[in-house]
Amino acid sequence: MKILSLLFVTLAVFATEKPNIILFYVDDFGVNDLSCNGSEFYETPSMDRLAAEGMKFSNAYTAFPRCLPARQALLTGKYPSRFDVQPYPKQHLPFKEVTFGEALKEAGYATSYIGKWHLGHKGQDPGKQGFDHIVHTGHAGATKSFFYPFPVEKGHSVENPVKGKEGDYLTDVLRDEACDFIRSKSEEPFLLVMAHYAVHTPLEGRPDLVEKYRKKLKVMGLEEGGKSDDADLRTDKTGVYKTVQNNPHYAALIESVDTSLGKIMQTLEDLKIDDKTVIILSADHGGLSSRGLNNKRTLATTNAPYRQGKGWVYEGGIRVPHIVKWPGKVKAGSLTKVQTVGTDHYPTMLEMAGLELKPEQHVDGRSYLKALNGEQYQRNGMFWYSHTARPDSTGDTRGMAYTEGKYKIIEWFDEESIELYDLESDIGEKNDLSQSLPEKTKELHAKMLTMENSIGNYRKQGLRSTQKRLEKKAKPKNKSQKKH
Repeated sequence: MKILSLLFVTLAVFATEKPNIILFYVDDFGVNDLSCNGSEFYETPSMDRLAAEGMKFSNAYTAFPRCLPARQALLTGKYPSRFDVQPYPKQHLPFKEVTFGEALKEAGYATSYIGKWHLGHKGQDPGKQGFDHIVHTGHAGATKSFFYPFPVEKGHSVENPVKGKEGDYLTDVLRDEACDFIRSKSEEPFLLVMAHYAVHTPLEGRPDLVEKYRKKLKVMGLEEGGKSDDADLRTDKTGVYKTVQNNPHYAALIESVDTSLGKIMQTLEDLKIDDKTVIILSADHGGLSSRGLNNKRTLATTNAPYRQGKGWVYEGGIRVPHIVKWPGKVKAGSLTKVQTVGTDHYPTMLEMAGLELKPEQHVDGRSYLKALNGEQYQRNGMFWYSHTARPDSTGDTRGMAYTEGKYKIIEWFDEESIELYDLESDIGEKNDLSQSLPEKTKELHAKMLTMENSIGNYRKQGLRSTQKRLEKKAKPKNKSQKKH
């Protein structure tokens, strides 16, 4: 009897054991920038392995096609426009918001946030949102250089800066910090958000890896990209966009991030805790593939066959990689077509940890735990609201979009036009069905307007913000320019 009682206690403890959770979040990382998603140029063996040992989502989305709002949605489970509008105030993530970091910390998790935060100045770092261990976070949306001393652009700041020495590469240093945290908390449940600054600009890979990909381009018979006038660039009325994956610096950035994931996975194995650790891989939005007509910036990648990229509510801007490994829970090598969006990670993490949901907080998030268990179902509609734009930067224009099942509707505010697409048959959004399917267009437009009204209509305010941005960009930068 004593043996049976002990067995039952052991089983009860095992049943309630909370898994470790690692969110591996990559910046500006396109859905097709993984070799397991079809890239023949970029090499991502660790991500490929993660997919082989877990589940890959083929219809995963970000909640917004830019860095800062995407992170607001990720941490709160709310569409970003529900509680913040551009131009953003100094506090990008109000303290009243309860993040998944706070929720898991309250449940006994040790919590860490390493890397890009981008949600507020000093005093508004992850330490105020549920994360006890924080490294190299703060207001900065990008590093000015990936090489030591890791400077940032003027007007931006980094709190809790990582230590380093001459020759150090930021992605590698942050990786090591993550592995150190895992080793220090291996005896208790932990939450780690590894939010790399890569593969965001600057497009600055490690020299040895850049050279590797230059040689690979020659073998593939492709012209090297990475210039403002790459031969593969194309132009339309919206701007300039890239059509070939051929930038060796970007490829080098990707490999460094992939190696980072591999080192983290190896650390889990060395500690023999890999079987009780969930790894979620995702990104904040699509790859940098387009720019405005008057912009000469270097472009990183192409999201083809998806249309456009960062900044746009077309598929190239909002589709992201999404892979989940959960040993003993998720079937290895599985694939799901269930749609997910960036708000959904919050409630899913709660369910993974055996916790009650917080629907008053993650109001737009829907747990995808059923998908991880192999169930196929249709998620309810997803909404994107881009009331400001950066036509000077990424070439995008103001609009909103709504996807329900296979249909997606877009309304462009300034053009006063509506587009409807069947994503099952037209993933490249080339065939506008708004005229041939008027009833479906009317139905989805009504639902989209309902969503807009629920968050507040910011069209006029967004127009003023966009105009001010363009006016500021157009101003001469010095006195000598004014004379001309």
